[in-house]
Amino acid sequence: MSRLLAANRKQYFLLFVNQVSYHAAVPPSPKRPADLRLYRNRKLYRSLTRTLRVYNRLLLTRLRARGFDDFAPAFPSLMSNLDMEGTRIGVLANRAGVTRQAAGQLLREIERCGYVERRDSAHDGRATMVYFTSRGRRLLATVLELVEEIEADFAAALQPGEFDRVRAGLLQIADRIDPGGALGIGDRPAAAPVKPVTAPPRAAPTRKRSQT
Repeated sequence: MSRLLAANRKQYFLLFVNQVSYHAAVPPSPKRPADLRLYRNRKLYRSLTRTLRVYNRLLLTRLRARGFDDFAPAFPSLMSNLDMEGTRIGVLANRAGVTRQAAGQLLREIERCGYVERRDSAHDGRATMVYFTSRGRRLLATVLELVEEIEADFAAALQPGEFDRVRAGLLQIADRIDPGGALGIGDRPAAAPVKPVTAPPRAAPTRKRSQT
């Protein structure tokens, strides 16, 4: 009987420890609507989504004011991932997070506006490269100018130096979780495999003949 009670006490104790450990590891979900709103507003996903939505709207409005009135809201998903030296369609699709077919359809719209052109790869006959046209390069120069203006406006909402730290921190996260998304990475030629260096074989030791 005493053994049964001891076993039950041990079982209940372990169950209690497991429950305490679980509740300590998993934060309780907010119950009140105000707490839930605060919880959601503080998460990185929502902050990034809100910031990117305003960023794109400002960029689109200012581009159209500069004369690029045919620039569509869908264009940045591909054009922001296009290298100056050209990029393969498959790499563009991967960076944009869309299928190759969807990337091809959007590219046709961008081509009709005269911002990009497609050419066969000089290194791989099976691959198609996408390049900026002269109008596309003028667009890119304008975008870079506007990006500086927009990010200066964002930085004004923070203390001096804080925006640079936020931007550097996000870059570190992006490089860690999405290393292939950096410009230029997908189109770099694969490095030649390095052959392991092996030591030369040892000569078999010669046996001295015994003098008789």
